[in-house]
Amino acid sequence: MYLFEFEAKRVFSEYGIPIAQNGLASNPKAARAIYEKIGKPVMLKAQVMAGGRGKAGLILSADDADLVEQAAVMILGKEHHGEKVFSILVEEQIAIAQEVYASITMDFAVGKPVMMVSTQGGVEIESLALTNPEKIVRAYLDPCQEVFSHKLRELWSTAGFQGKQVVELEVILKKLVRVFYETDAITAEINPLVITDDGKLIAADAKLIIDDEALFRHQEFLNVSRVVDNQFEQRAKEINVTYVGLDAEGEIGIIAGGAGLSMATMDAVYAIGAKPAAFIDLGGGISRERMKETLCLMAKTPNLQGVIINVFGGINNCLTMALGLADFLDEGPTNIKFVVKMRGHEQEEGWSILERYRIPTVKFGTTDIAIRLLRHVLNGEVVSQCAL
Repeated sequence: MYLFEFEAKRVFSEYGIPIAQNGLASNPKAARAIYEKIGKPVMLKAQVMAGGRGKAGLILSADDADLVEQAAVMILGKEHHGEKVFSILVEEQIAIAQEVYASITMDFAVGKPVMMVSTQGGVEIESLALTNPEKIVRAYLDPCQEVFSHKLRELWSTAGFQGKQVVELEVILKKLVRVFYETDAITAEINPLVITDDGKLIAADAKLIIDDEALFRHQEFLNVSRVVDNQFEQRAKEINVTYVGLDAEGEIGIIAGGAGLSMATMDAVYAIGAKPAAFIDLGGGISRERMKETLCLMAKTPNLQGVIINVFGGINNCLTMALGLADFLDEGPTNIKFVVKMRGHEQEEGWSILERYRIPTVKFGTTDIAIRLLRHVLNGEVVSQCAL
């Protein structure tokens, strides 16, 4: 379950992670009232799940009440990646001296949470991971062991921080670890974690993704009233899958069995320099018809060029999923390219269907191999999987 930014910041604040003064507005008058209460220049940030808000004109600044109202009018009601903007986070502007990165996420390949920190945060973190991966310092957490402060300080020191700043950053990271464990998160991220002109630390943005399988322990998230006017999310609910829009400029769709595998696949897409447009979590008990409808839904994602289907046939059946893809392809021609990584129950039968439809299939390789194969397919290149 993805939380909106305002929800994630509320959780972070409850754990003592500093955030800027803010308030949630659903109309221009409410935005004006929040600005007047804050009494300083503000940022107005559309509360939507998909990324790319800044480029879409959904994050604006204002330094007087009239401009706040005008900005709210410009943002509210706009549609972004199929999602309508119903609310705005009105937040005090921060005097930024440096943007830092701090994140904890599940590494499903290793089976452990991994902490990641960097002296460079903000919108370029994905490109940094590609061009200078050594600038993102990583350390795995053992859920069975206490997280010692000196280990966290060591992480920040390795990243390049010194002195008092290391201690202050360690305190923030320790609180983020608590958030991660106590909310049953898959990802808890601050990007950027801002160091202000006067040396304070503030979480300028917040991402929190809760494990769907643990939501029964977190009624505080389930009880939040959510207005959904996203045509993709609405259709996903009707067919009992989960659709999450990611990057409005993305070209690759991800269909996976479980939020964790979806996240790992998304990271692999970024790792080749591509952008994920959306992912669909199939959940369990997928039928042939639901698989076909899932593909029809993904195919409507704007700018989509290719789809990676990354599934294990445990609860879901490989033959059933392959037949659903075959039914989708039988509906008529499509320009979308597919690569399937599929193993599990009735895998040979499923592979046979995919071979009949000439769908490139990764039978025993990794997710990284499947993503690289999709890149070659999109480029019209024929390549042996052994070369990947």
